[in-house]
Amino acid sequence: MKKIFLTIIAAVAMVSMFASCQEKPEDEKDKEKEQEPTEAVTIDGNFADWAALKDVASAELDVDANAYPGMLAMKAYADETSIYVYFEYELQEETPEEGDPFIQTSAPFEIFVDSDGDATTGGSSWIWSEVGYEYMLEDETGFLGEGNTVRDMAETMHIYHFDGVDGKDAWDEGGHLTELELSAYAESAGTVKNGVATVEVAFLRSVVNASKAGTIAIGIVGYDGTWKTQGVLPQGEAAGAVAMLDVTLP
Repeated sequence: MKKIFLTIIAAVAMVSMFASCQEKPEDEKDKEKEQEPTEAVTIDGNFADWAALKDVASAELDVDANAYPGMLAMKAYADETSIYVYFEYELQEETPEEGDPFIQTSAPFEIFVDSDGDATTGGSSWIWSEVGYEYMLEDETGFLGEGNTVRDMAETMHIYHFDGVDGKDAWDEGGHLTELELSAYAESAGTVKNGVATVEVAFLRSVVNASKAGTIAIGIVGYDGTWKTQGVLPQGEAAGAVAMLDVTLP
């Protein structure tokens, strides 16, 4: 009888040991869950998550710098995997018809990224005083869909790498952009209300060579259908008066 009892105890101990090896304590599970990367912003056209962000970089239209008033506000933020850009763009009137004051149907735009945080390397621009961008994201068709809605630009957004002479404009002698053949690296969403398009864009840090912690700089330009500049942020009192927006990479 004693032998049978000891055998049962040994069997129970082995089962308990196996179970303890298979299942981790709750506190360890919680720690692992906390370490899993999570998206800071969900690209869905709902902008409440932007309001909850801490230390988000932002710029707004300077009322005294009204040469390009179309871009009203921008924000930029980065988490461990992605860079997020938010902007508000006022649609431009193009000989409006009665009852239809906002008839801009095409809104190309470009996002410039100084991914190494060094304004002395990369391409220059007349728009900002300190640029040195290595990458440019562009959508030639723009963010507007049918009926003044914001469309998904995941399949139409292009990304270019500046591989010309440092300090040269991409369209001047010595400047050069090469399009990168990438897919599934960006997503976008937004809304249009009272003639203002609010857009959020996310793209992978890896595609702009910004995998390490540090600081990058971002600027954005919006155009009308004829590629006339309508909005710029950050913007100073004159073109080239301010640097691009600094964004911290965790």
